[in-house]
Amino acid sequence: MKIVFVLTVHKPDDDRVWYLQANTLREAGHEVYIVSARMKRSDSQNVYCFDNETDFTTRKLMIAKFEEFLEQIHPDAIICDNPVSVLAARNYKKKSKRKSVKIYYDITEFYPSKIHLHHTNFIKNLLKYCLLYCISIYIGFWVDGFIFGEYYKAKRYKRIFFWKKSVYLTYYASLEHVKNFPTNNIQQKCSFFYAGNLTEKSGFLNVVNAVVACAQHFADINFMLYVISKDTDFQTPNLKQENLKIEINAFMSFPEFCQTFGKCDIFFDLRPTDIENTRCLPIKLFYYMAAGRPVVYSNLKAIRKGVPEINEFGFLVNPQNIDEIVGVISQYIESKELYQKHCAAARELAETKYNWENIKNQFIEFIEKQA
Repeated sequence: MKIVFVLTVHKPDDDRVWYLQANTLREAGHEVYIVSARMKRSDSQNVYCFDNETDFTTRKLMIAKFEEFLEQIHPDAIICDNPVSVLAARNYKKKSKRKSVKIYYDITEFYPSKIHLHHTNFIKNLLKYCLLYCISIYIGFWVDGFIFGEYYKAKRYKRIFFWKKSVYLTYYASLEHVKNFPTNNIQQKCSFFYAGNLTEKSGFLNVVNAVVACAQHFADINFMLYVISKDTDFQTPNLKQENLKIEINAFMSFPEFCQTFGKCDIFFDLRPTDIENTRCLPIKLFYYMAAGRPVVYSNLKAIRKGVPEINEFGFLVNPQNIDEIVGVISQYIESKELYQKHCAAARELAETKYNWENIKNQFIEFIEKQA
C-alpha cells in the first residue's frame, strides 16, 4: 500500500513517526510518505514539507497544501496527527471519490490542550475550549480508526466512538536504537539529565533547584546537569557551588541522542502536576528505561497507570518539594546496591515489556486489516 503520514504538529523526522512507525511499515513492504507543515524543506526521499508559520499561516491554506500533496501521492491510507490533518485527508478522500482510502487519527496530544487556551479572560477560554472540543468530536466521525498513545488521551474517543477500530501504540523505545549503558560510580561524580523547554511551566526551575540542593548536600561529589533543549540561548544561573556545572546543548539527531544520553546517571522530569500534565505519559521515560537508568519524575497519574512498576526503577515525587527530591537522590548516592538494582530493573523491564519490538506487529496488522 501507499501510506502517508500527514503531520500538522510534528516534523517529518519525529522520533515516533520516522524511526518507529514509518520504518516499521517500510520493513513490512509498504510505500511510505510523510507530509509535514513543520519544516521548510527536506532532502529525504518521499518527504514533502512546507512551513506553516511563514507561507501557509491559516488553517484553510494548510489544508489546501496538504490536499495538493495528497493528490500527488494518491495514497491508500492516511495517518494524521491533528484535526487539521484529518480535515485535509477527508477533503482529499471526498474529491478523489476513492472510498477505499482509510484515514487514521494518531492521538498523542490532548485536543484541546492548555496551549490553545491563552486568553486572560476565563469566559473566552471556556468558549474556545468548547468549540475545539466539538471539533475533536466532529473529526472522530471522519476517521476509520484511532491510534492511541496512552490511556487518558484515548478515553473520550473510546467512549464516543466505541464501534470504531483502534490500537494502543504506546511510546516505547526501540531496543535497536537504545543500548544498555554501563553504570558509573555516582559516589565520586554524578551527572543528571534533563531534556525539554527551559521554563518554569516545563519544570526546569524545579530541576535546577533540586540539583543545586544536591550539590550543597554532598559537597565532596562533583555534579553535572546535562541539558538538551532548543532554548540554547538560556542564561544559566550563577552557581555558588564549585562542585556543580550546568551544560546546555542543542537538540541532536535521534541516532546521536540514543548513543549519548545514557552516559548520564539519573534522569529528571519535574513538570508541574496540573490537571493536564498529570494525565500525560512522558515519552522520554521509556528511553531512559531502555538505557538502564533510574528516573526521578513528578508524581503523574499517567505514569502510575502506564508503568505500574515505576517504583522498581525510580521515584515519583512532588516536583516542588526539594527536600523530598534530595532525599531520593541521597538514597542512590548512599546505596550503590539500590542504584545498580534500579538500573538493572529499568533495562529488564524495557527488554521484557516496554519496547517497540513488542508492539510493532500490532501496528502493522491494524493498518493492513483495515485496508
